[in-house]
Amino acid sequence: MTAVVWYWDGVPFDTKRVEAPYDATDLPLVDAVVPPHLMDAAGLHNLHYEVLLRESSGNPGEPSFVTVLDSDKVGPNQGQRGPRLRFPPEIEQDGVTDDYLNDPANNDQVVGTVVSTTTPAWLDMRLGDVVEAYLALLPLRRPLRRHPRQQDIVAKTTITQAHKDGAPVEVIFPGDVLRGLASNREYNAHYWLRDRAGRESGPSFTSVLYINLAVTPIELRPVDLPQLNDGRITLSDAREPGGVFMNILEIFGSAPGDILRPLWNFIPLPEIEIAAIQAWPIRVPIPYSDLATGGFEVTPGTIRAGYTWERGSATPRPSQPRFVPVDLTVAGQVSPDNPDPINRLLETVTVKGRDADNLLTLNDVGFPVRVVTLLFDEPNANETLELMVGNHPVPLATYTVQFNDVAGQEVEFFVDWADLAPIVGNGGIFAFFYWTFNGVNRQRAEDTPVIVNIVPIVGLQDLEYVGVTYGPGPDAGFISCPLRPWVNGVGVLIPGDASLLEGGDELVLEWASYANPNGHPSGVMPETINTFSHTLSPAEARDGYEFRVPFDPYILHPGLVKPPTGQTNPRHGSAIARYRVMKPAGGGMGWSPRRLVAITLIRPAGGPPCLSDE
Repeated sequence: MTAVVWYWDGVPFDTKRVEAPYDATDLPLVDAVVPPHLMDAAGLHNLHYEVLLRESSGNPGEPSFVTVLDSDKVGPNQGQRGPRLRFPPEIEQDGVTDDYLNDPANNDQVVGTVVSTTTPAWLDMRLGDVVEAYLALLPLRRPLRRHPRQQDIVAKTTITQAHKDGAPVEVIFPGDVLRGLASNREYNAHYWLRDRAGRESGPSFTSVLYINLAVTPIELRPVDLPQLNDGRITLSDAREPGGVFMNILEIFGSAPGDILRPLWNFIPLPEIEIAAIQAWPIRVPIPYSDLATGGFEVTPGTIRAGYTWERGSATPRPSQPRFVPVDLTVAGQVSPDNPDPINRLLETVTVKGRDADNLLTLNDVGFPVRVVTLLFDEPNANETLELMVGNHPVPLATYTVQFNDVAGQEVEFFVDWADLAPIVGNGGIFAFFYWTFNGVNRQRAEDTPVIVNIVPIVGLQDLEYVGVTYGPGPDAGFISCPLRPWVNGVGVLIPGDASLLEGGDELVLEWASYANPNGHPSGVMPETINTFSHTLSPAEARDGYEFRVPFDPYILHPGLVKPPTGQTNPRHGSAIARYRVMKPAGGGMGWSPRRLVAITLIRPAGGPPCLSDE
């Protein structure tokens, strides 16, 4: 059996026993508790133990090292008031001045030294004792509401071995604290002593500290950001006139010549000198390049905004910080021209009109309009594309990105004509584009100009087949051998009409040839279906314009039509043509009547067809 005997000041107070075998995990079995009555005597006490490996052997035990315990019943300095603080001679004579604090040799602080005739400054000084200094405005008045004294601590010093060895005990009053006090007033400087057990002595004897500083701001309030009313700074804020800005609120106690240095995300902005007559608040614009610094176009984050205030050569004082969430992310690739909402990297839309891309005509009226584009880079599910037309305030169609969508795939919008009609009215040129939206920010593609030409032009004259006669004779109404079409094709004249046509109008001749004499659709020759276009000059609008239709295949193929042997039909081929007028910028469009013409290159009496002058 092994015994452990515990001693307090050399007197045993407890014995613990443990039976072999045992190991380190059994040590808690021999722990002891010092009885409270042994701690009643203040001062230093010795605690140790002896180990008797075999208690029954009668051999002396092996003592442990002695642990010295301080039964602390009073605060430092035996619970007595400490001596007063002594300040440098300049402070004692002139008080705390701007010149003193601004002198680099004084480190922007005032040092108070505990005056004592003993070494150390109090004889029962212990490591970890704390000096807590206070400044109380004179004359002293009873506070309206009591609060914990510790809230008023302005300086603190912790005792080290150097202090115990005789180094002076100094309390440092920072310049920032002193500048925040009422100027031209006296303060009662004193301190309390507190040991590690929390026992206190004090207050000390007092010294008068005169604050002889120019009036300076007591509080540097956080900057104000009106655009933060929705909880974050976004691209919509950056796009407002003047962009993102912060306001420096009025600084009470500032003076002309004071310097303010605004900071955004630790980026210095142009400094501001307070004027003799200063308008408040002071607006500080944030350049977009600074706003985006930190990768906030890719990932949202939070920045710190504020400023420093400085007077003369004094150390700049920072304002209270303002923490600002910033989110400049978008659906799609980041625009190199941010914060401009138009992103030239986004694909534009194409409006698939029935007659041509980016053209809507009378042929589209009443039908859904299909609009396509390619999906932007790195799409995320639930991001949206909102199709817009002109200045219409709401989208005409929306596409929501799906989970399996990939960049570059075609995106389709379908716009009901009933929704489009009130916007386009009687036609014109309209911008089609789309916004992308990720739930926070929008950006848009460049415009696609779309011509909407839906005003009908009525009363266009019949076209004329040049050289075709309609009087008596075997070739009346025919394009045939006498016209020699193999030389230069066939002319189709669009008559001039100053009342309906004008320079800049687009003429489109529509032509189709048939393997029958009456232009019935069943005999259409697909290779001859074509259009020919021309933009009119003012003279052509007045005097007319002639299209030339090539001989092959438009005349040649229908010209060789003849009835099979033993039959009478089809006797010959034919063609039907009409022209369309399209005025620029959606000013109107219309078609002429269709006109039939017979075509044959078959000679009478079974001769070979006329295909050349030979």
